[in-house]
Amino acid sequence: MTTTFSDAQIRQDVLDELRHDVRIDSTNITVDVSNGVVHLLGTVPTYFQKITAGNDAQRIKGVRSVTNDLVVTLIAPWTDAEIASTVRANLARDVRITNPGQINVTVVNGVVTLSGTVGTYAQKSDAADDAWTAPGVVDVVNNITVVPPFTRTDADIAADVRSALASDPAIDARNINVSVVNGTVYLRGTVPTYYQVQQAGNDAWGVAGVLNVVNELGVSF
Repeated sequence: MTTTFSDAQIRQDVLDELRHDVRIDSTNITVDVSNGVVHLLGTVPTYFQKITAGNDAQRIKGVRSVTNDLVVTLIAPWTDAEIASTVRANLARDVRITNPGQINVTVVNGVVTLSGTVGTYAQKSDAADDAWTAPGVVDVVNNITVVPPFTRTDADIAADVRSALASDPAIDARNINVSVVNGTVYLRGTVPTYYQVQQAGNDAWGVAGVLNVVNELGVSF
């Protein structure tokens, strides 16, 4: 039997999740829900908390998508130079980043822009993590280009993506269709939760040789 979730219940569950997450000051966060679409509004003191709040909302049952319009209002100001220095230091000591020197960091009014190249999407994502955990950051623009160290056929990439989805215990992959064109992975079909939409995209990005992922999965309860 299909389980339905009212907007009111989803809203309450999201609010409870945010209030119970010790990493977040949810005092100034408001939550609106319409047809399963969660809209986060208000302010938080760090960009880390903004990202964490969005991730919390994604995991709630009944959620079809999340729009994160939280605004970062810093408690203590940091100069752009201080932020850039911290981000570069984070990248330099992160064992996940193979060649941190190939990543460029610029900061304007607290907005960090990352550019340059890395070998995998995982490293692109990890670089963004290193940026948004730095104090003083109000937003992160990730313009890093993924340049795989070797070329793989579309068929090999597709096979590995299907394998990654099938082996992920967090995903019901029965209704996911995978196709690959010139290194771009297309995910189509449906999954039971919005969290699985995001997780499937992450699994696809983690496959060697992937240049881009177009995630067109929908939620079907």
